[in-house]
Amino acid sequence: MSEEKKQNQREEDLAIKIDYENLDVEDIMNQIKKRIAARPPQEEEPPAEKTAPELLEMGRPPSPSPPPGLKSKVRRFLLKIMRPFAPLIKLLILPVDEELRETVENLDYTNRRLDSLTERFHQELSRIDQVLGRLEAKIDFNHQIVNERLDAAFKDLGRAKEYTKLLHQLTHNLVVEITKLKIEEDHLKIQSRILEKDLAFLNRREKEVEKKVFP
Repeated sequence: MSEEKKQNQREEDLAIKIDYENLDVEDIMNQIKKRIAARPPQEEEPPAEKTAPELLEMGRPPSPSPPPGLKSKVRRFLLKIMRPFAPLIKLLILPVDEELRETVENLDYTNRRLDSLTERFHQELSRIDQVLGRLEAKIDFNHQIVNERLDAAFKDLGRAKEYTKLLHQLTHNLVVEITKLKIEEDHLKIQSRILEKDLAFLNRREKEVEKKVFP
């Protein structure tokens, strides 16, 4: 039990404590170094190299294999360099992850909003098509009525033009006849005046003859 308590106490001492309100990078790095120093070194097995036939099957020539042990040493060295910065990298990536998650949620909301707007747009388009269809039917009906009325009006106008021509011709004939009658009237007036003069002359002559015959 005492060993377990000591181990738990050691793990609590080695646990990395981060104050997110007041970040102290130097303190975090010191905690990381202490934890790395307290860990026993672990050797990692290098990945198995592919043989030349396998590389030929993949369509590329086999690369010259490095000296044995060099690759594993380089890998262990790089891992040791990167391991102290792992918590810091996680700490730096945390806001990016939150922003990425928020961006994904916003994109999902935007996609759902776009889908709803697209559906509403199609509904409005169908409604507008129906309204336009009804309007086109009404326009065609009104156009037909207007054409019928225009045809009737043109027919009436044609008849009115014919009547006007007839009236004009009749008026012209009446004017001609009235002019002829006026000329005949003037001629008759002249003849009546001549006859009146002749009658007056004959009356005077008759009186003179009577005076001579019956003195």
